[in-house]
Amino acid sequence: MAAARTYVDFVPSHNLVEESTKQILVLNLPGFQKEHLRVQIDNYGRLRVSGERPLEGGQWSRFRKDIQVPEGCDAGGIRARFEKDGVLHITMPRLSPVELPEGDRHDAEAARHAAAAAAAEEKKRQEEEEEEEEARKRHVGEDQEEHASDDDEGGRGRQQEMAASGAVSTAYGFARDRSGMVRRMIIAVALALVGAAGLYARYRLMDPSGETAPAHNATAGLSDY
Repeated sequence: MAAARTYVDFVPSHNLVEESTKQILVLNLPGFQKEHLRVQIDNYGRLRVSGERPLEGGQWSRFRKDIQVPEGCDAGGIRARFEKDGVLHITMPRLSPVELPEGDRHDAEAARHAAAAAAAEEKKRQEEEEEEEEARKRHVGEDQEEHASDDDEGGRGRQQEMAASGAVSTAYGFARDRSGMVRRMIIAVALALVGAAGLYARYRLMDPSGETAPAHNATAGLSDY
């Protein structure tokens, strides 16, 4: 089941430009594309302009603008034109031309320029917000990479400490083994010397040539019994 959309309402700035042969509704819609928009006229002469577009994070921006079609306009001839700078022009032709005062003609030109300036300003603001968002994401990514690098260095340091500790233990164990070998060798030599001395003494006791012989024809004395 698809998750429900989360909408953020957007209120576009707009202006109605009066000309002798037509009226033009100008809406500033930065970030929107032609396929995001709908322009409708109902049977009661109401003009509805609406649209929605996706935002980052799964949200959607939407707006709706309703106006009453001015009297004297040809509802069947209403046309909409969307420009690349995010400005929507809805032209509502008059059934018959009207004479506008000189001041109104200048006001119409000024309104047209004001609408273009407002659209440019809104587009610039949106681009700045997008740049700030990108910078924030890059900052978060750099912080995560820095923490990961610190963790890797800490792990390598612990491994080096463990390796050094193992080397010291090995060296100590080797020295201790050598000490034990020396003691065992000394004991073995001592035992060998003792064994050799015992063999020599035994040999002296058993060798007849090592004893003093009695004098020829001498009588050995007998002990009392």
